[in-house]
Amino acid sequence: MYRKISLFLILFILLTALTGCYDAVEIDDEVYPVMLGVDQGYNNKFKITIQYPVYGAGNRNQSGTQQTQSNIAVVEAPSIIEAMEMFGQEISRQVTLKHLKVIVFSEEIAVQGIGQQILGIQRYREVRSTMAITVVRGKSQDFIKENISIIGESLPKMVELFFSQSRHNSYSTQEQLFNFYQGILSNYEQPVAAYGGVNSYENIRNEDNNENTPPITGKGYLPGEIPREGSAKRELSGTAVFNGDKMVGALDSYETRYFLLVKGKFKGATITINDKYKPDTVIVTYIKLSRNPRVKAHFRNGKPIIDVNLRVEADIGSIQNKINYEKLYMVKDLNEQIRTFLLKGINATIEKTQKEYKSDIFGFGYYVAGNFKTIQEWEKYNWLSHYDQAKINVNLTVNVRRMGISFYTSDIWDSSGKDKK
Repeated sequence: MYRKISLFLILFILLTALTGCYDAVEIDDEVYPVMLGVDQGYNNKFKITIQYPVYGAGNRNQSGTQQTQSNIAVVEAPSIIEAMEMFGQEISRQVTLKHLKVIVFSEEIAVQGIGQQILGIQRYREVRSTMAITVVRGKSQDFIKENISIIGESLPKMVELFFSQSRHNSYSTQEQLFNFYQGILSNYEQPVAAYGGVNSYENIRNEDNNENTPPITGKGYLPGEIPREGSAKRELSGTAVFNGDKMVGALDSYETRYFLLVKGKFKGATITINDKYKPDTVIVTYIKLSRNPRVKAHFRNGKPIIDVNLRVEADIGSIQNKINYEKLYMVKDLNEQIRTFLLKGINATIEKTQKEYKSDIFGFGYYVAGNFKTIQEWEKYNWLSHYDQAKINVNLTVNVRRMGISFYTSDIWDSSGKDKK
């Protein structure tokens, strides 16, 4: 009898404990913002903007194409987390940050310092450490309002793909909450964030272009400056540079590429350079790192010396003239042209972070620290205050691996014969 009673009690407890779903929430009982913006408030500390998807299919715009359907809500609150409860008055559902993909700070807030906000939300259980950190020119509310897409019905997928475009063009950096949080607490390096803004489409000209104008290559753009027209005015172009938790400046799209090369996070991108023999024509090449950067640091006469060795592979996509670069001796010349172009930009970007921003966003401090015996000596030295005094030498090697699908350069013929140009 005792064994039967014991068995019954065990079964009863197991059946009760394993019923599950006691805290289940239906998916349409909650709202899942994918973007959150932080601006300076007027009636309270912050103005918080969220963008969240609407349940159901997307709608069609005036052109008949499918457009992502979403809503935007705005409140003013003393903190980001309390704002989520205030949004309930607007949405009539519980707002959760479990699937938040991006948090956007206005440049006005970033200049003042966002350390308190980052420290405040990084311990909130609903916030993921993989969430992207972005700073925008102007108001984050305007940036989020322009976050639309005419491709597909999924707002979360659109946002995720948009903020991962840097993997294809290296126009901006991808900085996650954990990395940014680690950066503001580090004495080895300084944090960065993606840099965005709204494009008014005023930078593109529809007048006839002067055919004699040479191609402008190597020009970097900040958010809102890219000469383009389209449907979505929001864009990412550049990197926000921080000193501690305060934004001190920005790198444009090409400077961001040089930064990513030295940092070892460069995924690949297409660059266009003027041919030194025929400056009115260009050479288009796709470049990528062939290996991780090799960095060494030492001291000479009390001054930090940092040696950076980079190896870059290049695939030629287009050559707009008849110079026979397929010849072996001309391939070496082509390597040097690309190397000169990249090295000039890399050195200028490093100098800008040293002299103008005084911010080691490259993480050179990790290599300099190896010259100190104890962590106490390293912290006393305060590397971040000595970064602008460091001598940084960059050694760059470029190897053209592929010349495209052409084996040789052909001449152009017309009724007058062979083109002599």
